[in-house]
Amino acid sequence: MTGRRTGNDYAARADELIETFFGPGNPVWPNRDPDSIIGRRLVPYLQVLHEGSDVPIVLPRQDPETRQWVAYVIPLDERHGAAMGELLQAFIGTSFARFHGQPARLNPEDPIDRAVLRFAGHSSVFVISSPRSAEKHMWDAVKLLQQAVRIRPRRSWHAPTPVGRLLSQFDIAMAAGDNAASASLLEQLSATGGLSATNVAYLRIKRLARLGRNAELLRLAELPDVATTRPPTPVRDAILAAIFVTALAEPLAAGELETARVRLIEAGTLVPALMDGPLAELSPEALTVLALAAPVMDSTPITELLRNQPGVLAALEPLAPDLAAQYLHARPSEATNEVASGEPNDEGAATTIAAPTSWLELARAVAADSDIGEVLADERWRLWPPAAETDDEVASVLARLDDAAADRVWALVGPFVDADRYLRPAARSAREFLTNALTHDRFTPGDLAGIVALAEIVLRSAPDSATYAQLLDDLAAEASRWAGPDRAPVVLDLVDLVARSACPDADARLRVGYRLLRPLSDHSTRLDHDQAAFAAQLSIEVGVELPWPPTDEEVASPWSDVPAQDLLLYSLDESVLDRVTTALAALVPQVNIITSHDHVGSRQLKQWVRRADVVVMATRCATHAATGFIRSNSRPTTLIREADGSGSASLLRAATAALNRGDYSRG
Repeated sequence: MTGRRTGNDYAARADELIETFFGPGNPVWPNRDPDSIIGRRLVPYLQVLHEGSDVPIVLPRQDPETRQWVAYVIPLDERHGAAMGELLQAFIGTSFARFHGQPARLNPEDPIDRAVLRFAGHSSVFVISSPRSAEKHMWDAVKLLQQAVRIRPRRSWHAPTPVGRLLSQFDIAMAAGDNAASASLLEQLSATGGLSATNVAYLRIKRLARLGRNAELLRLAELPDVATTRPPTPVRDAILAAIFVTALAEPLAAGELETARVRLIEAGTLVPALMDGPLAELSPEALTVLALAAPVMDSTPITELLRNQPGVLAALEPLAPDLAAQYLHARPSEATNEVASGEPNDEGAATTIAAPTSWLELARAVAADSDIGEVLADERWRLWPPAAETDDEVASVLARLDDAAADRVWALVGPFVDADRYLRPAARSAREFLTNALTHDRFTPGDLAGIVALAEIVLRSAPDSATYAQLLDDLAAEASRWAGPDRAPVVLDLVDLVARSACPDADARLRVGYRLLRPLSDHSTRLDHDQAAFAAQLSIEVGVELPWPPTDEEVASPWSDVPAQDLLLYSLDESVLDRVTTALAALVPQVNIITSHDHVGSRQLKQWVRRADVVVMATRCATHAATGFIRSNSRPTTLIREADGSGSASLLRAATAALNRGDYSRG
């Protein structure tokens, strides 16, 4: 069902929505009498619905038990949805409502939610609620918003953004763990028409794999078509790994090979189409699926690879020890070793232009405007030596780029951050990427997540006083361009990063802290209570004297209603885990908090996941091996949420929202 508000069927669709929306489960307008008191009050809202314009539709719903009122806000389409989130923040924010700027997660099982989704034709629908003391203010603000949109000068809701820039922002948001930004960018890429449906499907599969949503990935309607297109290695790997996690992990770990083979036959209809292609770049999970399928499909390349490559076989052994043993005892065949390993033969090498095989070569290729699309699509950089090994040389190349090359090289930030994995930092290269961002005004939500990640890489290297001060002063100089209450999580993530990093220059830290926190202090009524409390704490730590709302009993009381439960926090950044654990322990001492930073699944992590009532994950640099493991081992009743960023504020924001389920269930 399309979401367009034109055509002969629109009036019928609007009537159908009214019939269902004000039906059972919503006692707002029980008899739908237009002359009743509530009927007359609804006239302005229903008028907007029947007009079919781009003014956002607003409809009220009331919970029959709690009598809590909420407002459904339905934008015209996905593109208007992004702008509508900002308008709702501006008109309502957190002053009059419990609202965080993101579309609601509507429940398709709920008849009213289902009717709204069917009518809208998209998922960018907002649901806002308010404390009873502020309900009138919220509804007045909603009416004012509709009036403002109605009388505004006609304009484009979005300046067109080149597809290449959107792709770069998507990769950065994915690498930096800003999942809301990556979802929004994926919708924009789908709506622009600049990518084929297959390429959009590739991006959707990569995102779902990163989040460990394997079951959702395997339910994609376009998956059979994707499997037949010889997809890029990351997409192929994601599909195979999803099959492993959902169908094969448990029987293989138990040594039940026959059970695993039966399950592969049932769930592996896509596997034959995915067996052809390079093998060396696949994850152990994907290779395990192929190893199980190889004898059935009589695949000599896969069989020989596993027989002749001890390293590959060693990667399989922890996942499927009995399967690895079968290959281990098979007789090697040296004659096919070269072909099985996926290496090109001499003839192929002679006719192929050498692609970059290191970060330095990749930077030089961008500078020369060479085609690097295949390298990025196949994510070959995952097999390269760390960028830190040639950090000085890469940074020198980045520093000499002209404006056109600087725009092209921004496409490398996502892979650069993703490859970092909190190991040895390539600090000089990260610093050059930061200079690129600040010089060229890269302040979209996806880009900002990348800026925080790049700053973390630089600060993790323990820079000297001069380098430290220059970095912080550069960040402070551009803060007014983007810092504000609507971007509080990323602001607080950046300040928190500065606060918990080594500080060789306290004055520089004070300057950047003031420039970042001052806009939040000036509009502190638009912050949620936990955000304001965290901002006040950061102010003290960096030495910035700013006024913040008092943390009184009225503010703290909602958290006393959170029941005792087990919360698992997952992040690869241990300092973030420590920070958030401390903050939550003070806020909700009745909650038992467990933390994990494992790169892959383990028995201990499995035990923790099965105990947890709530799981909150930061996905920066995480792999589907870890996030998929968490999801596959959780209980059906466990609430799992991803943070929109990798910093302390983002993880704390997601954790408090998940614990306070009454406020979060629709947010």
